[in-house]
Amino acid sequence: MTYNAKYPTVVHSFILSLMLVQGIYQLLHENYGRAVVQLSIVFIIAFSYFIRYQVRVNKTSIHYQVMFLHVVLTSKEISCMDISKIVFKQIGRSSRAAYIFTNKFLPVRLVNFKPESMYGELHSFGKNNLLTIVMKDDFLYKSQEISKES
Repeated sequence: MTYNAKYPTVVHSFILSLMLVQGIYQLLHENYGRAVVQLSIVFIIAFSYFIRYQVRVNKTSIHYQVMFLHVVLTSKEISCMDISKIVFKQIGRSSRAAYIFTNKFLPVRLVNFKPESMYGELHSFGKNNLLTIVMKDDFLYKSQEISKES
């Protein structure tokens, strides 16, 4: 199954509106250097609204993609042989995260993926492939799919 995520944009929206107002203000007062910097920050934040993340968990690998408007920017196929450990933990009040540590490249951070069953499937993937699984206590008690004994 394919799981999708996009990061929350409330903070992005606040910073976007603040930078847009400041950039226009600087432009009207002929401070072109500051206006260019602030308007380029607006452009970067607006660009980030359209970035989506996709994860597909297979029997022996995890396929991770970063997309912009359905165009794949980067794609990684992480084999179970490359994974050193998977860490599950609670991020904030309501969101959970999984970190996949590999031997070849930087860790992959999986946050805000829908549906929530991805974390249970990732846990089963780790158990089936005999990987090291680290589960923080706050993650265990909020999870319905994963029992404490596993």
